[in-house]
Amino acid sequence: MDLPGSTFGRFRPTSHKLYLLIFCMFLFRTGVSQIPPGYYNQAAGLSGAALKTALHKIIRGHTRYSYDYLWTSFVTTDDKPNGKVWDIYSDIPDGTPNGNPPYVFTFITNQCATTPGYEGACYNREHSFPKSWFGAVLSDTMYSDMFHLYPTDSKVNSMRNNNPYGQVGTASWTSMNGSKLGTCITPGYTGTVFEPRDDFKGDIARSYFYMATRYESCIASWQTNTGADAVLDGTSYPCYDQWFIDLLLAWNVADPVSQKEIDRNNEIYTTYQHNRNPYIDHPEYVGVVWGPVVIKAEPTSHPTNFTAVAGSPAYSAIALSWTDAIGTVLPDGYLIKGSTVSFAAITDPVDGTAVADGGLNKNVGTGVQTYSFTGLNASTAYYFKIYSYTNTGLNINYKTLPLPIQSASLVTGANTGTGTLQAGDIAIIEVNSTDPDRVSFVAFKQIDAGTVINFTDNGYSDVNTVRTGEGFLIYTAPSTIAAGTVVSWYSGMTMAGTGWSAGSGSFSLSTNGDQVFAFLGTWGGGHTLLYGVNTGTNSAWLITGATATSNTSFLPAVLTDHVNALVLQANNCNYNLITGGTTNALGSLIAYPSNWATSSSNIPTPSWNFSVNTITTISQNAAVEDILIGAGETLTISATKHFIVNGTLTNIAGQ
Repeated sequence: MDLPGSTFGRFRPTSHKLYLLIFCMFLFRTGVSQIPPGYYNQAAGLSGAALKTALHKIIRGHTRYSYDYLWTSFVTTDDKPNGKVWDIYSDIPDGTPNGNPPYVFTFITNQCATTPGYEGACYNREHSFPKSWFGAVLSDTMYSDMFHLYPTDSKVNSMRNNNPYGQVGTASWTSMNGSKLGTCITPGYTGTVFEPRDDFKGDIARSYFYMATRYESCIASWQTNTGADAVLDGTSYPCYDQWFIDLLLAWNVADPVSQKEIDRNNEIYTTYQHNRNPYIDHPEYVGVVWGPVVIKAEPTSHPTNFTAVAGSPAYSAIALSWTDAIGTVLPDGYLIKGSTVSFAAITDPVDGTAVADGGLNKNVGTGVQTYSFTGLNASTAYYFKIYSYTNTGLNINYKTLPLPIQSASLVTGANTGTGTLQAGDIAIIEVNSTDPDRVSFVAFKQIDAGTVINFTDNGYSDVNTVRTGEGFLIYTAPSTIAAGTVVSWYSGMTMAGTGWSAGSGSFSLSTNGDQVFAFLGTWGGGHTLLYGVNTGTNSAWLITGATATSNTSFLPAVLTDHVNALVLQANNCNYNLITGGTTNALGSLIAYPSNWATSSSNIPTPSWNFSVNTITTISQNAAVEDILIGAGETLTISATKHFIVNGTLTNIAGQ
């Protein structure tokens, strides 16, 4: 992967000569479309390691172009029929479901010069075989070898990083075209992997078979380089770990050579490097060198002991467990399918059509035997079935007979408010320390009448120990408080009838920095923290070795920064972004300081109008650290708006 903004320079057209050159290249390319006669004669009759070595001798010693020249070569090696950039990380090929890509790039015009941090901004140069794995410098041949370098969206390139390719189970991030980053469920590896669309898996596989062949003389030494041990086995043959060979073999079969690859292969050979990818010319060589892909039969049996119990919290989570299937043919994984209607509404999966994660569908690897669905609706019946399967992609084989399929159901608990408030069920959305002091919070769930929420400007002397000596405010819900309601307090207000009352001590916010914690129960006596905010110029949560004062605090161990706590580096602050959406999205937006208005002087309380529902529309530029899209939820980003997820995007909704 190459992040934009590096010191390698950028190609910029300076005259019409470039376009004449490209035009001439195109004319030349269209005139050559076949394998040169006798090109593979040395490989005739060979197999295994001997065939790979013969192919290595045929394709080695290619003409090397500079890394910067890729900006020029991409124009003719990776152009779509409409002349736009063919980006395998963003394209949705014509003829596939939803066949229009979410965005397209124009050569040169949309070439990256910076790192914008969002999809659709620009394209850069992706080492599909990460450069950290071969540890090369700019002058090394593999650094600019066009057979494993592709133009790709800068953001997706960055998210892929140097993670290996694989089959994703739980996606932590999903691109607009459906490429995914997440936990691997390919048997044999459990780390983080990147999974491109099915349409380009064969392209990637054949690029990797090329790399193992072209660099046969040195690939064995790459295993100790950063990240390479995930797939390399430290040999020149078979080069890759068996789990990765199995994956590449399956992808090579499931996504056959396309006209795109043939054209690209011919162009690189004719115009640039003067060598070819033998696995595009002869895809059968893959099986002859590494052995045919092993297609397993249907699993012998179903899993057993499938049960559903209340998760945490019980009103929005269900925990499933089961015992792995046994028999002659063991499964490679399990598919859980769910419904809020009935067991009958859950349709059986079909062999050869993999069911993607999303909503109430979830793929889980063998040996795990548990999975929890979160972000569910309260007081709702959920129905689940679990299917064992072998193989992946177009070869996936589900066990659906004999009946019955293992099933389980459960009704989520009621979200009544009293006694069920947990961290993040409310969010503090205003803290002003310039007179008059002010605090506001929003309820993300119904709060029953009589529920008592306390607020204090006491801090923590370490991550587990409270400080005392400062003040408290008490809010007792005078009636049922609906989700989305904003409740405000300010110093000097008439509190009669509002639910607010003064607790012990003096609740007074300092302009030298302070903190506000919302909690249930008795401070320091088994209390339950709901939210925490640290404010003031140059404020920060304290770290080990520091000493807390009345103006500073450690982050309590039970709260998480950017989730149910945050630091605001000003004395007067209020949340000033969108107010309609899911609890998950609004909570993540509120917990990120750049989405707040801040000032050294007093700023007025906004007129908020929160609406908590299942649909979030990002209509303003925004950023979050982590965000969850739960079952039944949708997240839409308005045109021209930037929504940056700096940490993890967990999508269990498939939206």
